[in-house]
Order: sequence, then structure tokens, then C-alpha cells
Amino acid sequence: MLDGRTGRIGDLWCPIISPSAQIEIKTMMPEWAPGLARRPKDALDIALLKTALTTERTG
Repeated sequence: MLDGRTGRIGDLWCPIISPSAQIEIKTMMPEWAPGLARRPKDALDIALLKTALTTERTG
């Protein structure tokens, strides 16, 4: 999951969650935690992440 690059904000360094891992988490969370409803924001985030990944690959 934390297979992305390392990021930095000011003096704070941390691993970045890869976009594909973010998509998986947002897609699977309602199944992993049935009490959590699927949110419209998650569907929008998934679409944005997929578009960004496609754009990045096609240049």
C-alpha cells in the first residue's frame, strides 16, 4: 500500500499511498466495514484517481 514515493511537507517526510491503493481502499471499504455506507465522494474520488492514472500513462 505504501509503495509510492516518499513525500514531504515542510520538515515532515512520509510515505505516500499509491493511487491504485487509494482506489482499492475506497472501493472495498464498504465491504470490509459493512456498517459504513458507500459515499458519493468516494465514487468521485475513484473516478478522479482513475482519470489521473490514465492521463499519466498516456502522457
